[in-house]
Amino acid sequence: MSHHLPRRNSEFREYAAEDPGVTDKRQTRSKWTLATPTPNLTTAKMSKRPSQSRLPQPMNLERDRASQMGITPMRNHRGPRPTSVERPVALHSDKSWVSERAQQILEYLSNMQGALQCLGAEFFARPGGLRKMTFKQFLGILNFFFQNVWRNKVTVGSNPVEEITAALQKLHYPHQVSKSWLSTPATQHSFGHVIVLLDFLMDFAPPLDSMDSEQFPFMETAEQPSSYLHSIAEMTAMSTTHALQAVQLDEDLNALLFEKSAECNPLWNEERAEEELLLQARVCDMVISRRSDFPSRQALDTEIANLKSQISKLDEQLHQAGEEKKVQQLQKLNQEREQLNQQVLACQEEIAKQEDAKNTMLAKGKELQKEIQQLTNSEQRLRNSIANQKYTIQQVKSLQMRQADLSNESQVYERQVKDLCSRESNQQVMLSRAKKKLLDTVESFNSHVRHFSDSVAAQLVRNQKWDLLLPLQPGGKEDILVRARVLEEFSAIVQQQRQLKEKHRLELEKEINKIQLKCGSCKQEITNLVSRLRVLKQALQNVEGTYTTRREMRRQHQEQLDEEQFRLLDSLQKMQLSEQQLIVKLEVRKQRNEELLTSAEAYQDQLLTERHAYLDDYEKKLAAAQEELDEFNASIEQAAIILEAKTKLLENSKPASFKPVLEALQGFM
Repeated sequence: MSHHLPRRNSEFREYAAEDPGVTDKRQTRSKWTLATPTPNLTTAKMSKRPSQSRLPQPMNLERDRASQMGITPMRNHRGPRPTSVERPVALHSDKSWVSERAQQILEYLSNMQGALQCLGAEFFARPGGLRKMTFKQFLGILNFFFQNVWRNKVTVGSNPVEEITAALQKLHYPHQVSKSWLSTPATQHSFGHVIVLLDFLMDFAPPLDSMDSEQFPFMETAEQPSSYLHSIAEMTAMSTTHALQAVQLDEDLNALLFEKSAECNPLWNEERAEEELLLQARVCDMVISRRSDFPSRQALDTEIANLKSQISKLDEQLHQAGEEKKVQQLQKLNQEREQLNQQVLACQEEIAKQEDAKNTMLAKGKELQKEIQQLTNSEQRLRNSIANQKYTIQQVKSLQMRQADLSNESQVYERQVKDLCSRESNQQVMLSRAKKKLLDTVESFNSHVRHFSDSVAAQLVRNQKWDLLLPLQPGGKEDILVRARVLEEFSAIVQQQRQLKEKHRLELEKEINKIQLKCGSCKQEITNLVSRLRVLKQALQNVEGTYTTRREMRRQHQEQLDEEQFRLLDSLQKMQLSEQQLIVKLEVRKQRNEELLTSAEAYQDQLLTERHAYLDDYEKKLAAAQEELDEFNASIEQAAIILEAKTKLLENSKPASFKPVLEALQGFM
């Protein structure tokens, strides 16, 4: 039983003398909830909880507040500790603790699937566990825990966040509750808070039937009998000789045990074994006298000895009786002996349980004394540290003011650094934009250079071997100045070429004007011929009456004249058509000439030699057209001569009537 007892003050002082930092490392239950879980806790069975060995107790605001304020106010003003201690980490930020507690809570809920039908079977089958739960499943888990506290009086319904907050306030939940992580329980920033909340509610949950830890029997009351006392009652009820009442501890007996354990604690702490044994014997006698018909343990032992003597006597009587009767008596006595043995074992177990309870109470009393001693030592250290302070209150205030001023100055410097960094980033952005604009400008310039590199003017200066293309990253201003000078020279050459082409264009326009004048004269001659023809027709109409008598005589000659006239008219029409064709050709050539001039001015992409060749070809075509026009004029003159000769012949001889011929001509025209 010694390994279940806490250490004595002397042992603790010896260990503290060896390691002075041990007293500072000890934590209470409330401090433990704010620190990183120790390896001993992680190695414990996951299904075992510290709160399952005790009944749920009503919340005590003052007690919880005291447990939360376990750290003294002046704790941070101590001097340097002999050993380094890690700073406490909030539970919701401790990933290892959150993961471990989440797994334990999930295993507990999986064992309670019968009461959690709202979660569904897939909740426990899918991977991820509580990290994958929905808001509806989270509300189902909270309702399950709330039913363990208030049954069906408090449930989460239409307004879940407000109802959860109100319920936690009723339970005096020691941590801050936020509506954000209550609304999104499965997110990364909310999951730690949710696990801390569920761990708090697990203290109110009923224990599992498969727990391998036994309940502490002396914490039970008459209204809530323990399983141990129930088993004792069953064993005693089986006895045929004694009908002992089921052993149950009421409130008075619990108060007695607590009172006597407080008296036994200093005896055990001071190692006064004899007095401790005497006190244990008195407490045992008092418990036996209250819970049985025996006044003391000695009377109980006497009764046990009497029962054993009766068993021995019965054994002797069994040997003396007949065989059949002996067998029956033997069986009956064996049964009675077994029942008595069970009663004896039950009494021994009860005594052992009472001793364990006493030792537990002594251990608790020892822990309370240790805590009181530690608080006293802490208070003394605080008083010593306050007395040995290096600075006065005025000095501390001045240093605090100086620290505030320096903090403000550092914030100003930080803002200046941030401003400079932002300005630097803006300058870098502007520099990158300027570089991009320069690159686009160089690319556009090179594109224009490549565009007119094969033009007519560029062919003239190709022998100069000028490099007009700029590199993508210009070396400096000299590259741009060199190319500017080259472009100026190139512009002068292009201007000269433009002037030459302008002169040549003017010459071509003069030639075109001459050709147009010639065409105008031809048109005038044609109009004159037409007018003369009309006059002749009118004359023929006038002399028609005069030459009617000669028609028959001149019919043969007239037919010849008619044929000749038809031939002449046909030739005249052909000449008119050819004239129109020549005019169309002239217009086409004029249009083509204009297009050539426009293309020469816009692009300057034809060679000078090709243009000369084209102009020579054009002059040849113009000469051929001129020859055709001359031939046409000659044919017209020849036709005029023939017409004049025929006219004279007609004047000399009276022709036949030309009325049918004129009608035919009018119909033809």
